[in-house]
Amino acid sequence: MQNVLKKITSAGIAFLIMVSVVFAFTRLDGYQANADTTDQVSLTLAGTARMQTYGNKKGSFKDGVLTIGKKGKKRIEAVTLSFKNTTGYEGGLRYMVYVQKKGWTAWTNSGKRAGTVGKNLRVEAVRIELTGELAKHYSVMYSAYMQTYKAKQGWVSDGAVAGSAGDGKRVQEIQVKIVPRESLGEQPTIAYRMFRDKYKWSSSWYRNGAVSGVTSGSYQKHEGLMMTVTGSKYTGTVEYRARGEGYSWSSWCKNNSPVGKFKKKNGKRMEEVQVRLTGELAEHFDVYYRTCAREKGWLGWAKNGESSGTEKYGYFIMAFQCVLVPKGEAAPGNLNGIKSKYTSSHLVNGNPVLKFADFKADYKKSNTMLGMDVSKYQGNIDFKKAKAAGVEFVILRCYVRNNYYDKTKKKYVWCNAPDTKFEQYYKDAKAAGLKVGLYFFTCDYTEENMRKYTQDMIKKCKLSEKQIDFPIAFDWENFDYYKRAHKSKGWSTTTMNKHIDEDLNKMVAVFEEEVEKAGYTASIYGSKSRLEGTWSPSIKAMNQGKNHLSIWMAHWVSKSSYKGSYYMWQVNSHGRVPGISGDVDLDVAYIDRLPPASTPIKPDEPEEPKDNGGDAGDSGNTENVTPAEDPKEPETDGDKTASGEGAETADEGNAPDEDPTAIAGGSSSPDEDKQAAAEETDEASSSEKDGDLPAKEDLKTSEQSWASVSVVKPAEPEKEPEEPKDAVPVKQAQPKEQPEEVTTAEP
Repeated sequence: MQNVLKKITSAGIAFLIMVSVVFAFTRLDGYQANADTTDQVSLTLAGTARMQTYGNKKGSFKDGVLTIGKKGKKRIEAVTLSFKNTTGYEGGLRYMVYVQKKGWTAWTNSGKRAGTVGKNLRVEAVRIELTGELAKHYSVMYSAYMQTYKAKQGWVSDGAVAGSAGDGKRVQEIQVKIVPRESLGEQPTIAYRMFRDKYKWSSSWYRNGAVSGVTSGSYQKHEGLMMTVTGSKYTGTVEYRARGEGYSWSSWCKNNSPVGKFKKKNGKRMEEVQVRLTGELAEHFDVYYRTCAREKGWLGWAKNGESSGTEKYGYFIMAFQCVLVPKGEAAPGNLNGIKSKYTSSHLVNGNPVLKFADFKADYKKSNTMLGMDVSKYQGNIDFKKAKAAGVEFVILRCYVRNNYYDKTKKKYVWCNAPDTKFEQYYKDAKAAGLKVGLYFFTCDYTEENMRKYTQDMIKKCKLSEKQIDFPIAFDWENFDYYKRAHKSKGWSTTTMNKHIDEDLNKMVAVFEEEVEKAGYTASIYGSKSRLEGTWSPSIKAMNQGKNHLSIWMAHWVSKSSYKGSYYMWQVNSHGRVPGISGDVDLDVAYIDRLPPASTPIKPDEPEEPKDNGGDAGDSGNTENVTPAEDPKEPETDGDKTASGEGAETADEGNAPDEDPTAIAGGSSSPDEDKQAAAEETDEASSSEKDGDLPAKEDLKTSEQSWASVSVVKPAEPEKEPEEPKDAVPVKQAQPKEQPEEVTTAEP
């Protein structure tokens, strides 16, 4: 009998254990199934929707999700949510709704109604958030079922807009849930959509790198953007802003609030966007995004608040991608099969903005040095930071001889003075260990004045007291001034251009003569088209050994098609360098062809020392003379060379009137027109190779091996991405009066 009882007892215990295990697994399965939708503490929500026709309609709470309203044709007109905090954390729940014709209500606390009664006004959107300590540990998530859009928006959280405020779409149903942040995991979802003219807001929200917008069609102007982040245990959100055509930047928006819709009469297209993260999200993730610009294609990835799009170029945004990447990981690359046409995320005047790190990766080789050229427009510069980033030299604007319109005096006046930042820049650059060169900005056209102010530059800039490592460059850009000064002569365009070219070559000859007397060498700064046109007589004389001018070329493409020789190449006018706020010109100098900074010996001069300190030598010494490279006459630059138009005018408000043709870096834009730029781009892309010189076996790469070497063609960067067209200069308005020789200080 006892054995029977023992067996029964054992069987009963086994049965109880089995039931307990099954019940435990059933609970575990239930918890796992609802982990992303409900709280283990069973936080209870209740609510009521004021519905069209139905009146107050009580919601249902099931599996941790509160549902109010009803899918269909009836609108919600008011919302009431009730929440009892049983978590032990201080805080509560509040919400607001967007009401037709009235806009957003004030924040409403749990248990109170938000919306209208008896006015037949629809609710178009809702925002819900937790407050206090509770918000750090829990997330409130919610979704809206809308007219037309239905449930395409998906879940949003923590104050984001669910619905479509101001878009005329009624909300028919709202779902709400409160979940512990730890149950959400780390990786968030980023969602976005764009406003497209004629089609309004996209009916779908795109997520995690999907393409919002279209990349073809003549009417795909995008005028607005909204974004949100949801589904992460980390607090914080995404913020974004946009700049529309003819507008300044909007304020920062967040949580699915619309930015943009730049509309006056015909609507203003969106040209640039910036995106950034906040809070804990910013500590754990980088946000990457890129845009497709009309006629330009996909730009490179921007990151954490950088600009993506085009500026002063007229190409609006057609499509957008965005993705969140764990902090410090690489950019997404060819996401969703899309390859960026540009490395840069930002084009200004068609010229890609170039980060110095990318510039260094592309152009730093054993025979190159990397540097920049600056003027007072760069403001305060931390040359030590620039040096640490890899900058090896800087070319300083030392003197300004320019004619500009004085708005106070209401007439054109002259500035004849050293750059106001020259002395400080020189001192700081040398202290940072950088090599230093100079350029002289002038618009003179008489030999007498050219001689006078070159001597003034040498004296006032105290060149005898300075260690100069490069030739002193001659920078003549103000073609508009020349036309003003000669308009009374009634010259035709052809005659005007002929005199411009003749006078400029006389000017550079005087400049070289005066610079050599001071013991230095001279060079010409010019765009590709000017080197091939205006400056061709001086370059021809150089190649024949009749002078010692050398070439500093400005050509803002990643692979130049210029056939002549040059010792330095200005690659980009919108570089970004650590230690400098804003744009700066970036330059590549070729170690194996750098001219000496001191005066070389002309091959046809007698062997006797000069009183001014020039080096002596025999007449047969041609080591430092660059030989002629091509018996062909230089190509013309289409209508732009023929017309004699100058460099691009500076933006009003950025550069002082003293220097109307200077860009922010103090040097003018290359002056090729669209036709010439297109021809050059085609030439560069279709040629097999640009005739790069092979590296000499005995080439020294140390800083001491700076002897000038005769070369045929410059070494070009190995990479050959598709090129942007050269910047197109902007014509300056013709003044109503002749300039007067009234000297003033630099404005």
